[in-house]
Amino acid sequence: MEDKFNSDENFDVPVAHLTVKIGRGKIISATALMCIFLGMWFLYNELYVAEAQSIDEIDFTVEKGETIDHLAGRLEEEKIIRNQWLFKKYLVWKGIDKKVQVGNFQVLYPITLARVATALKTALWQGEKTITVVPGWDLRDLADYLIKKEIIKDQQELFGLIGEPARLRPRFAEATQGKQDFSALPYNLKIFNDKPDNVSYEGYFAPDTYRVFDDATLEEVIKKLANQQNKLFTDKMYADIKSQGRTVHEILTMASILEREVTTAGEKAKVADIFWRRFDNKWALQADSTVHYAVNKKGDLFTTKEDRMSNNPWNTYQFAGLPPGPISAPGFESIKAAIYPEKNNYWYFLTSLDGEVKYGVDLDEHNRNVVKYLR
Repeated sequence: MEDKFNSDENFDVPVAHLTVKIGRGKIISATALMCIFLGMWFLYNELYVAEAQSIDEIDFTVEKGETIDHLAGRLEEEKIIRNQWLFKKYLVWKGIDKKVQVGNFQVLYPITLARVATALKTALWQGEKTITVVPGWDLRDLADYLIKKEIIKDQQELFGLIGEPARLRPRFAEATQGKQDFSALPYNLKIFNDKPDNVSYEGYFAPDTYRVFDDATLEEVIKKLANQQNKLFTDKMYADIKSQGRTVHEILTMASILEREVTTAGEKAKVADIFWRRFDNKWALQADSTVHYAVNKKGDLFTTKEDRMSNNPWNTYQFAGLPPGPISAPGFESIKAAIYPEKNNYWYFLTSLDGEVKYGVDLDEHNRNVVKYLR
């Protein structure tokens, strides 16, 4: 009789079964790994990426005697967090549940669950609040923000102290006798030394986050913002500005334009060189951002023919050289770019519809870029 264990026909059966089992095992393992990956992705997204609200900042309070359960439920109801169960688990995981203080808290953009949880470790002092000045804001934006923070009631409270945006005032010597002069704040800061007295203090307040007392006056807030801008200028920066034959006011004006025109430090330095060469050669800068400032227009930097025809001294299509003063609050990168531009051979630039900066060595190349990237 033939030995069944040596039969090819009988031997194939267990091998087939073994292959099926191994195949099923691989599928189950792959499925398990996929579930783990998706679970980890979900947790990461919910903790560190997903925003409860897409806003610049949010404030909340932890009351005396409030439990973590109650706090988590309230924060979810107020749309400060998205998931109270996950929030409580995260607090325990990080050990924050034992460190929560009573007081006022603030979270800056992005408003994610992890950032809200981390904020609970550091309460603001009672009677304090924070204010944040965003790079690129102009005085109109600042006024609206201070109204929201209940520091002023209307824009004119701010403008009455530091001047109106995009408007020249009579110089102090020419002002009507007996009329209050708003051209100089009562602060002796070096940064103000060469500021013309007929323009506002646009551009002289550093973008940053500040703590102020709840009952702080407008003057106290403005002083804090101006002091911070003053601290940013080192002796070397002052010396380098002077060696270039420029003034701090001109640097702040140029920096404020760069802040609104381009986004990265590298692009700002290149564009600064283009604008300074135009300025030195008495060309019109033709910066759309200055036109927006002149006509009080928000949104993208594209302008209409009517905008560019406006008879306002901040309109750099109509008036050659720098405008009379800054158009926004420049960040420190923009200030450095204005002082230390990157030399290049371009004379023109534009920002394409997808946000990229395109350069041209002459008008012909610039016009080709306009057709290619803006139409």
